Amino acid sequence: MLTGALLLLLLVVIVYLLDKKPSGLPPGIWGWPLVGRMPSRSKHLADQVKQLRKKYGDIITWRIGTRVNVFLCNFKLVKTALSKFECSDRPDFYTFKLFGEGNDVGVVFSNGVMWQTHRRFILRQLRDLGMGKSRLEAAIQHEAACLVQELKKHTDQPMPLPKSINLAVLNVIWKLVADHRYSLQDQEGQYFTQLLTTTTDNMQGFALNLFNYLPWLLMITPDFVKNWMGVRVLRDGVCELKDYMKTFIKEHQATLDPSNPKDLLDAYLIDLQERKEDPLSTMNIETVRAVIMDLFGAGTETTSTMIRWTILYLMKYPEVQAKIQREIDAAVPRGTLPSLEHKDKLAYFEATIHEVHRIVSLVPLGVSHYTNQDTELAGYRLPKGTVVMSHLECCHRDPSYWEKPNEFYPEHFLDDQGKFVKREHLVNFSVGRRVCVGESLARMELFVFLSAILQNFTFSAPKGEVLHTEKDPQQMLFSFPKPYQVIIRERE
Repeated sequence: MLTGALLLLLLVVIVYLLDKKPSGLPPGIWGWPLVGRMPSRSKHLADQVKQLRKKYGDIITWRIGTRVNVFLCNFKLVKTALSKFECSDRPDFYTFKLFGEGNDVGVVFSNGVMWQTHRRFILRQLRDLGMGKSRLEAAIQHEAACLVQELKKHTDQPMPLPKSINLAVLNVIWKLVADHRYSLQDQEGQYFTQLLTTTTDNMQGFALNLFNYLPWLLMITPDFVKNWMGVRVLRDGVCELKDYMKTFIKEHQATLDPSNPKDLLDAYLIDLQERKEDPLSTMNIETVRAVIMDLFGAGTETTSTMIRWTILYLMKYPEVQAKIQREIDAAVPRGTLPSLEHKDKLAYFEATIHEVHRIVSLVPLGVSHYTNQDTELAGYRLPKGTVVMSHLECCHRDPSYWEKPNEFYPEHFLDDQGKFVKREHLVNFSVGRRVCVGESLARMELFVFLSAILQNFTFSAPKGEVLHTEKDPQQMLFSFPKPYQVIIRERE
């Protein structure tokens, strides 16, 4: 009896010593061994961190499960941390690995040489293929013109926003990646966009994300429970996306002309051939497929979601929508689609796009970073293996930087003369070493698509429709708008 009690006491002491909070961490919550302090499911994690900020300040430790998380709640801290090499990795989250099928591949969730090699390659090829230049703008304008014609078929009746918006955005990525496009009525194209949306949404489910913070659960959870928590549906979606990629890769391999690459996939296949004898190369068919999937996942869903958010806010604030339309009418002749050449004359419109980014904070806590070695930040010590979370919503609602932080106010991005002003404190595409590789493309798409849409249509809410702008607590990564009904009216 005494021996058993002593052994139990010894076990408690050992667990206590092993579980002791490391010295030098920022203040915050440590919780219990193995489980830490789990977040509430009824309130968005970003809002729970804002409550902790009132007690602990702008840099907070919160051990969730066995993961040590440090949340950064002001712009200066975010910029400093994300510019550090030591904070440039991605964590080995289970959901990240599911999306990469267990491998450290691609460009969004990979680290080290894999990430550096493919990031540099993509940036170089996107530049050479026309990102930010007239060639790509022409492709976007073509999709915008097709979208305008398609939306004319859906006027004067309450309905969800047509899926053709998502497909038009997808076509821009398809053009860049594989020199391909779908008709906006194409059933296969619409299915593909829905598959992307569903897979992205499944990736951020609350239950599935428990495995990110309680990795030991994976060892004791039966497969049928994992599947109930969303593992199978996410894995099936990823496999189906991979099958789409296989088809286009095979077609490009059959028609490849090494002297005349026509798209990003051609460029990758040429580089793959040139490096096939290099044992240190990260180029292979699997990594190419993973990178292409990353571009579709990150480049399509985020842009189409921001279009949906913008239309939602313009319905909520019809005076802003009307002012944008007057500005477009004064700058662009009817019958001519707006282009980047009109940008200087569309300052209020440009300011509104940026203000939607600010007020929404599409990724409220940013994409997680991970310390690859011990480092210091703001006088605190962050051990290797710390998850670093950038509270972008705090940055975007900081009264030190924004005149009306909790209001929708496009004038945040205008100077006294009414000219557009870019604000450093808007970090919607992140900042530092892992800033979004497609930022220029996304900005171009939003400008061209939204200006074309607003030139030709007015959006209003059906009578009785409630326009929700609050976050969904079940969305752990992206903040998607709740489904809403809209009436599209063609402008005369």
